[in-house]
Amino acid sequence: MATTKLVISGRIEEIPTLGQFTKDAYNRDILDFQGYKPLKYVAGFLTNFDLKATAVNNLINPLALLSELGIITLRIDTNMLALRPLMDKLEGYVRDATGLTVQKKDFGMSQVRKAVNKGDQEKLNSALALLLQNITANNAALTTAGMPASIVTDVTSLKTSLFNDNASQNSKMTQKALLVTDNMDKINEFCKILKDIWADGKSLYKTSNKTKLKDYTNAQLINRIRQEELKTTITGVVKGSDGPAKKAKVVAKPVGGGRTKTVYTNKDGQYELKGLKPVAHNITVTTTDGKTAIVQATAVTLQTVTVDPIAIP
Repeated sequence: MATTKLVISGRIEEIPTLGQFTKDAYNRDILDFQGYKPLKYVAGFLTNFDLKATAVNNLINPLALLSELGIITLRIDTNMLALRPLMDKLEGYVRDATGLTVQKKDFGMSQVRKAVNKGDQEKLNSALALLLQNITANNAALTTAGMPASIVTDVTSLKTSLFNDNASQNSKMTQKALLVTDNMDKINEFCKILKDIWADGKSLYKTSNKTKLKDYTNAQLINRIRQEELKTTITGVVKGSDGPAKKAKVVAKPVGGGRTKTVYTNKDGQYELKGLKPVAHNITVTTTDGKTAIVQATAVTLQTVTVDPIAIP
C-alpha cells in the first residue's frame, strides 16, 4: 500500500520550494560535496535532481489544471456579483406587489445576498432555488408591479451557470488532490534525495560552518519558507468615472480556497494587499456606492505585483 505521508517535515505545497532552496545551497557548495563524496556527486547528479524536481512540481502545481481552476473561480465570483443588482431590482418589485404568498423577508433576496457575501456556493444554489420558486408562485403580482421577464431569465441563467461551475470547480480540486495522493511515492522519492543531501551537508558543516548548516536543516528551511512566503504584495489603483475611488473595499480570495484578506483604498484610490499566500487570487472591489469589479492576480514571494488600474463602471 502506497504511503500518504511525507518522509520529511513540511506541507505538500512547500516541497518544490524546499527543492529549490536545497539546489541553491548545493550549487553554492558543490566543490565541497564533490570533494567529500566524488563518486556520489558526479556531473549527472544535478541533472537527475532537476528532472525529479520538475516532475514533482508538475504534480503539486499542475499549470493547466490551475489555469482552468482560475478561469472557473473568476467566472463564479463575477456571476455572484452580477446577482447583487438583480436582487436590488427584485426587492423593489416585491415591495410594490400586492397579494404575495410570502412575506418580503422570506422571498429569497436576503438569503441570496447573505450567501453571496459569504461566498457560499452551496447555500447560494438553495437560496436561488427558493427565490425562483417564489417568483414563479407570484409571477402575476410581480409582473403587475412592473417586473420584466428578463429578470427571471437572468437569475435562472446565473443559477445554472453557478451550479455547473461549482461542480466543475469541485471536480478540478479533486483532480488536483488526486495528483498528489496517487503519486506520493514519486514525491517521497524526491524528498529522500533532499534528506540525503541534507545529511551530507550536516556532515560537512555541523562543526565547521553553522551558517551553512541551516541550509541543510529541514526545520530551518521550513521556517524560512513560511517567513518568506508571506512577503508578498499586490497593489494597484481603483478608478471610478469621476476619478480615484477612495474608501473602496478590496477583497483578495485565493482561487483554490482559503482565507480572504480585506483592505480599503486611500484618498488616491490606491490599495495594498500584503502577506498573501503566493497563489492566484480573485480581487473584488466594491465602491462606497455599491459598484463592483473583479480581476485576477497572482501574489509572488518577495515581489510586489502591480495590477493595472481597476476601472469601476
